[in-house]
This record gives sequence, structure tokens and C-alpha cells, in this order.
Amino acid sequence: MQYSKKAVAKLSDESKNAAENGDKKRKKLRFQLDHSAKFYPIMSTKKAQSLFRISALMKEDVDRDKLQIALNEVLPRFEAYSVRLKKGYAWHFFEHNDAPCKVFDEGALLKPIDPDETNGYWFRVSAAGNKIILEIFHALADGNGALAFLKSIVKRYREVCGFTVEDDGVIDWQSEPVSEETEDGFEKNYKPISLGQMNLKALAGKVPHRIKGTLSKDGYEVSEGVVESKDVLKRAKEIGVSFTAYVAGVLAYSIEKTCANKVPIAVMIPVNLRALYPSRTMRNFVTFVRIILAPSEFKSIEACAKETQRQLKIQTAKDKLDAFISTTVKAQKNWILKIVPLFLKTAILRLGRVFMRSRQTIIFSNLGNVVSPESMGVDRYALNMNVSKNNTQNLGAITTNGKTTLAFTRAIKEKTLPDEFFAELEKEGIAVQR
Repeated sequence: MQYSKKAVAKLSDESKNAAENGDKKRKKLRFQLDHSAKFYPIMSTKKAQSLFRISALMKEDVDRDKLQIALNEVLPRFEAYSVRLKKGYAWHFFEHNDAPCKVFDEGALLKPIDPDETNGYWFRVSAAGNKIILEIFHALADGNGALAFLKSIVKRYREVCGFTVEDDGVIDWQSEPVSEETEDGFEKNYKPISLGQMNLKALAGKVPHRIKGTLSKDGYEVSEGVVESKDVLKRAKEIGVSFTAYVAGVLAYSIEKTCANKVPIAVMIPVNLRALYPSRTMRNFVTFVRIILAPSEFKSIEACAKETQRQLKIQTAKDKLDAFISTTVKAQKNWILKIVPLFLKTAILRLGRVFMRSRQTIIFSNLGNVVSPESMGVDRYALNMNVSKNNTQNLGAITTNGKTTLAFTRAIKEKTLPDEFFAELEKEGIAVQR
């Protein structure tokens, strides 16, 4: 069933009214930022924000009016994102936001969010050609939560377009919000420890190799390749490592080949804690595993992948993760942080950032496999990570129905690393569509 423009306009008005009525009935939510998000707004400026983008590349061009209807109807279901950011005495907090939420035309990749333009929302939904784009501030969510939000928008969009969509893996916009979705997964799984038990070394680290280049003045650059996930899995299985460890191994090996120095390389890999701890949160609940590879370990891709797998196994052991969660929460329960006002925290931390150096060479985030039925109309998803002048390139991966999109986001013009990375995959017998 297809809707006329008049019908679309009527649906749009009805969806807005439904959202407004639901908001009036819904209790005004107010909650603190989760323990991994509290420093994002403190360290962010109008020009530098920790954003990331997930795009749904559809099989047909997107109708922006119908996408607006879908967004109007889906947003009230996601209370964790229906918020505005406010300043408290010691920390920022979130407060329920019932202002209209607009669908934008696609702008520059990861352009900073202006809350005056978005009516206070810290995410931006855009449409361009066959793409439905979600760009979101990391203080709101990690990649797993954001992907769930985008999939719900896509599903409802397809329904508004007249398609019957059956996908049990997508949150139904008509279902009732669940209180656990706004919980702080770190606080929930925190086990009290003493100051002496805090693993502060895990929060620090020596400065690794940095990828330098000519900073782009025209916005961020993207180098993207699509591979068959079965080809990657086959090679990973031959080596005896996971999909993530294999890709990270190829990445580290490629960095070493393009930098030719004797400084260790640090690949930061986000790990979804929902797979290991009971939590339904739509907010941040990940830890970053820091894989350190010394020059002596770069004899081959196989050696890099095996060493990555070894370190991943050690650092994601239950006792290590328990210690990480407890240290993260305990550090922020310190009485000093509770009494120091927000403006002073902000001034001190932003001043300190001038002297800080990145703890990683590159971030590699793998959001895993998304099974998307034909009725969803999605060809594939893509992930673009935030970058900066100190962390000039990052790699995002999402697999959709057997196709893995590997997307380098770059703050520099040089694409030496992506070219080398894709060339190494091809040498490994993995065809890359670019």
C-alpha cells in the first residue's frame, strides 16, 4: 500500500499528536549520565564532539516525509534518547525532551551537533539518496544502543511506506518502554572495592605510535571496502582466531608496514558488556580493550592476529572486567569529584587536554552481524567512527546478511593505511569491493 502526499501529511500530523499526547502522560524523566559518559560533555566543544555515525543503505531512495513520520512515532519509545543535556552542580544530567525532532538533509560527515538546530536532541537523523543516517553523541549511547534505535526507525519507515515487515530482532515502536533501558549498566554491576583494589593502571598507558598526515580542511574523509564475511571467517578460522582479532591483526600489520618505526602500536577495541553482564540498557555499556603490539611481533598477519586474540582473551576475562567496572564507578564516587563544581572540572580537564596524548594508534569497532530480512529493504549498514587531529583514523565494521562493510574515517587526506589494509586483505585471498 502506497500513501498519497495528502495521506502522508495527515499521518505526519497524527504521529506528532500521538507523540505529544504520549509525552504528556509520560512522567518527566531525569537521570544522570552513565559512568562511561560523564566526561564526554565536559571535554566536548562546539567544534570537537565525540560523535559516531551509523548509516542504513537502503535498496531504494528514501522518502524524507515518510522518514519524518517514522521518527515522530519511534522516538517516544526510546526514552534514553528523548532527552536534552542539562548542567547540574557537579555533573551534567539528562532531562526528558518533548520538542519536535526534525529529519535533516545529509550534512558534512560527523558535523558537530548544534542543540539549537536539533531542539536540544543530541542525535541527528538525516536522509540522502538511499541512506538513512543516524549521528549521535557518545554521551547518549554506544554503537549497540544506537544501532537498535536506527533499526527501529528503519522498520517503521518501511511500514509507513506500505510494507509488512517482520523482524523479531527490532524493538517495536508500539511496545512500552522498559525501565532497564535507561539504567546505568556500570552502576548495576558495580561491586564495592577499596581504594587499594582499584586498577588505575588500566586507565592509563604509554603513548603509542600516532598516524600523522595532512589534516583535511574540507571535513572528514572516508575509505570504504565491502567483503564477504564468510571469506574473513574462513581465514580467521584457519589461523585459530575470532573475526575481530583477525581484522585487528590485518589492521595492525598494515599500520606497521606504512609507518616503519620502532614504537609500539595500540589498537583499541570496544567490547560490548551486555554479552557478559545482565543489562538491557540502551546507554553506554562497553569497555575498551587496548591491544599493544611491539615491533618484534609484526612478523606476519597471522602473528599479529594471534597476539591480538591472546590479549583479548586475557583482558575480557570476568575478573578483569569486574575490576574495570568497579574501578570506573569507584573513581567517580570519590568525594572530591562530588564537591568540585562542574565549571571547575571543565576548566581543569580542558586545560589538561592540551598536554594529553592519545592512548591509542587507532580504534577498531566491530558492531557484529545484523540479520536484516528482505522486507526491511536494507542493503547494508555502515559505521563511521569519530576522529581528531590526535587520533587521525579509525575503523568501523558492520556485517549485514553476510556482507561486511569496513569503513575508515580519516581526519587526514592521505589514504595510505586504508589502501594498504585492503591490499593485505586481497593478498589473503579476500576480495574487496571498493
